Amino acid sequence: MSASNLSHILLCAGSVAEWRSTSVEDWRVRLELLARTAHSGGAAWATLVPSTGSDSGEAEDIRSMLVAHCGGVRYAERVVVLEEGGVTVIVDVGADGKQRIANAVNRLEPSDITEERLAAAISAPAPSEPDLVIVLGKPTELPHSLVWELAYAEMVFFDTQWQALDAEHLEMAINDFTRRDRRFGGVDS
Repeated sequence: MSASNLSHILLCAGSVAEWRSTSVEDWRVRLELLARTAHSGGAAWATLVPSTGSDSGEAEDIRSMLVAHCGGVRYAERVVVLEEGGVTVIVDVGADGKQRIANAVNRLEPSDITEERLAAAISAPAPSEPDLVIVLGKPTELPHSLVWELAYAEMVFFDTQWQALDAEHLEMAINDFTRRDRRFGGVDS
């Protein structure tokens, strides 16, 4: 199930409150599942963002837990975990996509702001924007956490909950991605 043009997957799933109530063992299983499935699809990067947020204290609790118990390393507002198979999983607890863009802009010098540099700052440490965005939720409701990431990505929706996410969902999304003809906004002539 390899998709040679798939390098970065973004999974938008659950709320910060749901993440906070997820046990350390369940976090380990989910991170490994995301990495293993991304690797089998040919991706070297996977980013996880919540669909809805909460207060900054809850977000910091999750970051601290990921660092202390899941092998994570802080990278600005994110936590990065290198999983087996060489897949790097980025966990961005911030559910506000506009805030993520503002944070990226603040890391750049005003004279250096271009679309390419802003995209790089938003996706960092991943070297590229996501190719595939998987959203757990209704296809009629885009999460506020996704703003920039939707520009050139293929999207797959599953009307399921964070706790119900399994390998089959991720594999189906990657298989769907491999069958698509990506035109990056282009139209057939």
